[in-house]
Amino acid sequence: MTAPILTIDKLDLAIGGVPILRSIDMVVEAGKVHALVGESGSGKSMTALTAMRLLPHGADAAGTLRFGDEDLLTATEERMCALRGDDIGMVFQEPMTALNPVKTIGEQVAEGIRWHTGANRPDAEARAAHMLERVGLPRARFPLDRYPHELSGGQRQRVVIAIACALRPKLLIADEPTTALDVVLQAQILDLLRELVAEDGMGLVLISHDLGVVAGMADDITILRRGEVQEAGHAVGVLRQQKHPYTQQLAEASAHVPQWAGRTKPADHWGLLEVQSLVRDYPGPRTGLFSRGEPFRAVDNVSFSVPPGRSVGLVGQSGCGKSTLARIVLALDKPTAGIVSFDGMETSRLNDHDAQMALARREMQVVFQDPYGSFNPRQTVERLVAEPLHLEEKPLSRTERRERIAFALEEVGMPADAMRRYPHEFSGGQRQRLAIARAIITRPKLVVCDEPVSALDVSIRAQILDLFAKLNDELGLAYLFITHDLTVARAITHEVMVMDHGRIVERGPTGELLDNPQTEAAQRLVAAAPDLNRAIEARIGNTMLHLPLEGRSATAEPRKAKPGAG
Repeated sequence: MTAPILTIDKLDLAIGGVPILRSIDMVVEAGKVHALVGESGSGKSMTALTAMRLLPHGADAAGTLRFGDEDLLTATEERMCALRGDDIGMVFQEPMTALNPVKTIGEQVAEGIRWHTGANRPDAEARAAHMLERVGLPRARFPLDRYPHELSGGQRQRVVIAIACALRPKLLIADEPTTALDVVLQAQILDLLRELVAEDGMGLVLISHDLGVVAGMADDITILRRGEVQEAGHAVGVLRQQKHPYTQQLAEASAHVPQWAGRTKPADHWGLLEVQSLVRDYPGPRTGLFSRGEPFRAVDNVSFSVPPGRSVGLVGQSGCGKSTLARIVLALDKPTAGIVSFDGMETSRLNDHDAQMALARREMQVVFQDPYGSFNPRQTVERLVAEPLHLEEKPLSRTERRERIAFALEEVGMPADAMRRYPHEFSGGQRQRLAIARAIITRPKLVVCDEPVSALDVSIRAQILDLFAKLNDELGLAYLFITHDLTVARAITHEVMVMDHGRIVERGPTGELLDNPQTEAAQRLVAAAPDLNRAIEARIGNTMLHLPLEGRSATAEPRKAKPGAG
C-alpha cells in the first residue's frame, strides 16, 4: 500500500448542531480512484466539501482529516487557499455554474496558474492552452477567448477539469462530473479522468450515484447512507458480492424496471402527436457587419408519431437536436418547414392567441430536468402546481382549485399540506414529484419529459419511474421521453428513437433496438452506456483485483515536479 494522499478517520460533522456525518473513515491513495456512493442526502458532497474546508457557517467538524502529513482541520484559511487549486482540485457537477460566464475559458484556466505560481500572463496563457489541449480542447478549434456559453456541456466540463488539473494536484475531487452528459460524452470524460490519474499519479475521489460508472472506474469504494459508512473496500469486490443490504438495495435500484401493466398494451393506429418532415434552421455565425455564414440545421426532415397512451423515447448525443425538437413539439419554437399536429390540431401554425393553442397546451404538458430551476422559489407549492389551471375553459373557484391541487399531489404521493410549503423545503425527488403534479393537473393526453430523472440518485429514480408507469396505466398518459440514460429508456418506453445530427436514424421497440442496434449512432450509444455487470466482468480478469487491499502496490509513475514550481 502506498502512502495515502488523504486520510479521513472518525470524521464527524454537524451544522447548527444537527449531525451530518458520523465517524467517516476513508483512505485515498496516489494513482487510485476512490468512489463515494450513496443516495441524495447521504453525505457524499459534504464529505468532499469538508476535505476542501468549504463548509457553511455553523459547521463543526471533528476527527482526523489529513492531507499527506498535514492536518486540514487545524489548517488556517490562508493555508487552505494555498492548497485549493494547487494540491487539491475539485470538479463540480454543473460546469455552467462553476464557470464565470463573463470570463473567457483561457482567463479562467490561467487564473489559478498565475495565483499559485506567480507566472506572468503570457506564460500562464501558454500553460492554460497546453492544459486545454490535454483535455481535448486544442487552441486551433477552441481559442482561449471563447466564453462558456459558446461551448457544449461536455466541452464546458472539460474546461472545469482543465482548471482543476492545471497545476497537477495530488488530489482531485470530482462531484458527479458526468451526471448531465450523454453516455458518449460521459465515457470520454471518464476516460480523460482515468488518463490524468494514471499519468500524474494523483488520487481521485469520484462522487457518483451510477454504479456502472463506479464499477468501471473505481479501485476502492465507500458507500454512505444518512452520514454513516455502510460498506467499504475494493470496489469490484464490494459491488460483486453485495454483502450489505444497502449495497444490494442500490444495485437493485440501478437496474429497476417498473411493474408496468401498460408495457404491452397495443398501440392505436392514429397518432396523438404527428410530426411530418420537420426542419429547423438557425442563422449562421456573423462573418461581417451585414453577412452571416451558412445556416445551422438543428432538425433535419424528422417524421414520427406518438400514439395515445404510448411512451416513445428519444435518445441521442448532446447537440443532436433533441431539445430543439421538444421545443417545437411544445409550440415554444416555430419550425422552418414541416408540420406538427397534436390531437388533430396543427399546432405548428397556431400562435399564442389562438383558442386552439390554449387547448393544445392544456392537453400537452412538460416535465423538465431540474424541477428547482423550473420553479419560482418565492412561490408556494399551491401556486406552482396550479399554474396550468389558467388554461381551463372556465375559471375555477378557490375551493375547486384547492381540490384539484390536493388531488394532483395525492396522485404523485405527496401530502396535501405540501401546498403551503416552498420548493427549497423538499428533496430533489420530492421536487420532481411536484413537477409531475403540475404537469398532470390539467389531465393532459401527452407529457413531454426532458431528462426528468438524470439528476436523481438510483433509489429516487426508481420511485419516479414507478410513478411514470403508474400514471401511464391509470390515466393513459402518453410520453415523449427524452433521455440520455439507456437504462431509463429501457425501463419506461415502449419504443425508442435514436437521433443523430438532427435526424431520426433508427426507431423500433425499445428492447429490440437496444439489444440489437443497427445504425452506427445507436451502436455508439449502447457501447458507451455504463452497465454494472458488464463493468465487473470486464475488470474481474485483472489479477490485481483478486489481491487484498493491503497487498496491492502502486502502478502509477511517481508524481512529477510541477512546471515552474520552485
